[in-house]
Amino acid sequence: MGFIGQVLPAVIVLGVLIFIHELGHFLACRFTGVRVDKFSIGFGPEIFSFQGRETRYVISLIPLGGFVKPSGESPEDIPSNGLRPYDFLAQGPGKKFIIAVAGVLMNFVLAYVIFSGIFMVGNPVLKSTVGGFVDGYPAQSSGLRAGDLIREVNGAAVSTWNELTGRIMELGNVPLLLTVERDGSFLTLQVLPKVEEVTDAFGKKRALARIGILPGKAYRIEKYGPAEALVKGGETVLTFTGLTFKAIGYLVTGKLSLKALTGPIGIVAVTSETAKRGLVHIFQLMALLSVSLAVFNLLPFPPLDGGLMVFILIEAVRRKALSFRFQEAVAKAGFALLLLLMVAVMYNDLVQIGFFGKIYQWFQKAG
Repeated sequence: MGFIGQVLPAVIVLGVLIFIHELGHFLACRFTGVRVDKFSIGFGPEIFSFQGRETRYVISLIPLGGFVKPSGESPEDIPSNGLRPYDFLAQGPGKKFIIAVAGVLMNFVLAYVIFSGIFMVGNPVLKSTVGGFVDGYPAQSSGLRAGDLIREVNGAAVSTWNELTGRIMELGNVPLLLTVERDGSFLTLQVLPKVEEVTDAFGKKRALARIGILPGKAYRIEKYGPAEALVKGGETVLTFTGLTFKAIGYLVTGKLSLKALTGPIGIVAVTSETAKRGLVHIFQLMALLSVSLAVFNLLPFPPLDGGLMVFILIEAVRRKALSFRFQEAVAKAGFALLLLLMVAVMYNDLVQIGFFGKIYQWFQKAG
């Protein structure tokens, strides 16, 4: 796969997420009677633009964000004769809050629609098939073979890879009786797991039981009726929202390293690999990223949407807006910190893909 083939899936996925987010702000402005001067997808040099009746629509070169610029968003935008009814600053806290939160809500709605749709049309899940073995683990000498389909673990039925690994971890350091289907016949094998102390995705150490098997490539399709799919879609969004907030909490308290974060370069790599597995997997990734984008923008940190919401709530409580100079100074400081975070995350991405090692080797050869 060439460079364009690797980057294009990420550009499409990020482009959709950004468009949906900014569309939320745009529609909220329309709903509250606020005029929109500019609707931009991307930053930097403009690739394409056209002027609508009130709004200028723009697609820019760098697809790492976007913005909606309401009319009368800052004092500099206000004409000498004062605020106009359609200016952002002319609105009360209620309408301002609707505009601020709308982008986040649209990302949650997108994730919900995608997850629910996948559960309706068919969600591909890995079967409990043995694809291979990890050297030095007990499964290698247990009599299991690649291609075996594990049907039961200590009497409990399993049919997916997640059910299989979850059951093994739940039982811990006890002998496992595996009911295996092989070439149409059933047999029972015994394996004693190897228990190790590992650090999970949230930086917590815990005991983990493993037998050392790798998943096969066989999938089964899980389909649900519309009502159940809608419920499961909501449950999935709530689950990943909770996990994202939990991860952010661990980052803030130092329990999770910044190295666990993935930036634009990492997203390109992940999206490229996901695209090879099929369209459904791309949509699953898009939904996950949409939840992450929504949660990230909810953080009470200017210049994110959550920071603007905090300013609006303060305005509602004190019945007077904070000075624009103060808001602008806080937003600039926040933007600088976000840039530093982005640099750190992109550095992690480059380390993960071995960029600096490749540069070093290139200099060695050049010398």
